[in-house]
Amino acid sequence: MIDALRIVFLRDLKVSLRRWSDVLTSLILFVLVSLIFPLTLGNDSTLLLKIVGPVMLMSALLATLLAMQNIFRPDVINGSLEQLILSSYPLTWIICTKIFSYWLITSLPLLLISGFIASSYYVTGNSILIVMLTLLLSTPSLVHISALAAALTVAIRYPGALMALIIIPLSLPIMIFGSKAIEFSISGIDASAPLYFLLGMMFFTCSLGPMVTASAIRISID
Repeated sequence: MIDALRIVFLRDLKVSLRRWSDVLTSLILFVLVSLIFPLTLGNDSTLLLKIVGPVMLMSALLATLLAMQNIFRPDVINGSLEQLILSSYPLTWIICTKIFSYWLITSLPLLLISGFIASSYYVTGNSILIVMLTLLLSTPSLVHISALAAALTVAIRYPGALMALIIIPLSLPIMIFGSKAIEFSISGIDASAPLYFLLGMMFFTCSLGPMVTASAIRISID
């Protein structure tokens, strides 16, 4: 089974890199949305420090939503998803592998540039590390939630609006506690409580998400 998961992982990485325009589009969306406020509000550092948390989390959510729309659609079109369902390998592990490969391609670049974007909001010192840590703990949950929404809407031709209706309510706790973690860090308050919540959400979605997504795919394909 390990060899099969490795093949799926490498295949999805190659497919994602070939479709580099989708990955680049989500990255550009993250940068543009997160940089709108520093460019328009000017030097109002007090206001920028108040909104940096929600803006960074919302930008990551929108970028994830855009990138994850096509995680299963190409496999449905070419028929490979049905073959994976009918194979002897556990579909849950295959889905988990596909989601992890998409997280590497779509979310890891966001983490690498989030520190530079946070500095444009006058965030300094350890708070920049908290911003990056918050995104590191939040993006896996966002990716798993987006994968579930993509599985539920895989049979729909234009699933964007419906995916947003599914993802946004489920992502609200992550957005709230992620914003609080960044706000507490900037204010000099211990941010461990919201970070622990994000860590718990990450473990919860990473453990339960692939099973629910696999069930949703079976329902959508049938």
